[in-house]
Amino acid sequence: MSVPTVAGDVLESVAGAQQRLLASLSPLGRESVALGDALGRVLAETLHAGRDLPGFDNSAMDGYAVRAVDIAAASSSLPVALPVVGESRAGGQAAELTPGRAIRIMTGAPLPAGADTVVRQEDTRRRAGDVLIEVAAATGTYIRRRGEDLVAGQAVLEAGRTLTPIEVGIAAALGHDSVRVGRRPRVGVLATGDELVTAGSAPGPGQVVDSNSPMVIAAVREAGGEPTFMGIAADTAEDVRRLLQRAEFDIIVSSAGVSVGAHDHVRDVVAELGEVNTWRVAMRPGKPMLIGTVGGTLFLGLPGNPVSASVTFELFVRPAIRRLQGATEPMRRRIPVQLGETMTKPLGLETYTRAVLEWVGGGLPVATSSGAQGSHMLRSLAAADGLLVLPAAAAELPSGSVVDMIPLR
Repeated sequence: MSVPTVAGDVLESVAGAQQRLLASLSPLGRESVALGDALGRVLAETLHAGRDLPGFDNSAMDGYAVRAVDIAAASSSLPVALPVVGESRAGGQAAELTPGRAIRIMTGAPLPAGADTVVRQEDTRRRAGDVLIEVAAATGTYIRRRGEDLVAGQAVLEAGRTLTPIEVGIAAALGHDSVRVGRRPRVGVLATGDELVTAGSAPGPGQVVDSNSPMVIAAVREAGGEPTFMGIAADTAEDVRRLLQRAEFDIIVSSAGVSVGAHDHVRDVVAELGEVNTWRVAMRPGKPMLIGTVGGTLFLGLPGNPVSASVTFELFVRPAIRRLQGATEPMRRRIPVQLGETMTKPLGLETYTRAVLEWVGGGLPVATSSGAQGSHMLRSLAAADGLLVLPAAAAELPSGSVVDMIPLR
């Protein structure tokens, strides 16, 4: 693959970097999975109705199937008495209804031939073998007509959409026990830093637990990818090179080592083994964000601070994983919110502020900061309902301003 390059240390807009990245990606291919394994997968084919749904006229209520003409004069004070001559239940078929008669019918049961109306049970009374109809129901009342939901051949679920539990049920209703879906990308997850120890290990003096790798691995799974932990590279070009040269993935995601410190080697090694296409994006947090290739494999280098890594994953890695599966909407849908407080930010950087929402009255939800916004501070990220997208052109947004939010829950 090839991502168009932005040369030098030019700051690129978030939207520009996203568009170039996604435009360079194509779906990996398709595979068939059983319907029970299809949740969260991206459809690779449009599913059509193989038959009408409902497949026959049926009752929307428990009650009585009748002819509307036979009950045209019915009222609560002068009910019409009709002999009950049978029953229609789900999975069965009643005999034909003849004039001046009624057939007991259950919800979902086939409408008997000759009937054109269903009177719900609440509008009737029983008397020996008769039913007393107390309403003059019009023709077609409480009847679900064949094909009123779906007509055979109609497109129902479009290729490129992610299957939710509801859509899995719809696929089953359409007669499918398996579906064609996009192949999951294989994602290598690499950490860098002499100071890192794996989760569960006790850090020594000057060491910290590698929390980014478990977070990224979980986020890859949530996005539909198949993650593999590549390990922790030491702060040497040789060790970074060693791990990258043997990697065989659709995407490699690293955290830390992408800046310009004396011990940050990721950028140079990627340039040596492939190409650096984007290095700095006009955003906060996450400005040192590397997009490139290693041996033809997409490489996405995230910052080391956990909040920066989380934000850049959301904006770049997650959409890439979903695009490789064929998703037509690789990014989350944003929602408009109203600021409940004045917010300041650096001019020229699109800023992603962790925020909580409150619904007040009938207007837009009101967003306020979820806490301290330092890129190393996890508490405000854990508390956040989403990320406010504060535009690059503003240095201050007064309370009451309307901005977009990326929901995280």
